[in-house]
Amino acid sequence: MIGKKIVLFLLVIFGVFCFTNFSLAVNSTTESLIDSINSQNQAFENSSEVGAPQDIRIIVAKIIKIFLGFVGFLATAYLVYGGYMYMTSAGNENRAEDASKIMLYSALGIFIILASYSITNFVYKSFQASLEQTQTTGSQNSGGTNFSNGNSFRP
Repeated sequence: MIGKKIVLFLLVIFGVFCFTNFSLAVNSTTESLIDSINSQNQAFENSSEVGAPQDIRIIVAKIIKIFLGFVGFLATAYLVYGGYMYMTSAGNENRAEDASKIMLYSALGIFIILASYSITNFVYKSFQASLEQTQTTGSQNSGGTNFSNGNSFRP
């Protein structure tokens, strides 16, 4: 009896999910799909400046941020390991003490990593702002103030 119910249930589920009609919101053709993919790729290339030269300071700051993110992940994993070790100490005082030291040191490590990440992020944004300011200053008209909308004011 239970076997028949299971078979019937599986047949109903199979029928519901396998014999349905798919309805698309828009009739798409291959050409329009290719055109939309190409337009998205072009928009990405224009906005991200793919292939544009970058300053070495920006590249180094990005590498440092990636490294700090990885080290932060490791410190968080070490904190979880210390918590697991503490929970499974089963009354063993030495193991609980070791686990609490692991959690303390990993929490301090996470604090140091967050502080260094914030310093790196500040320096990165400062470099980026100075480079953008240098690029706009080079193209600015002499004798006027360059506003954000491109107008200039001359006294």
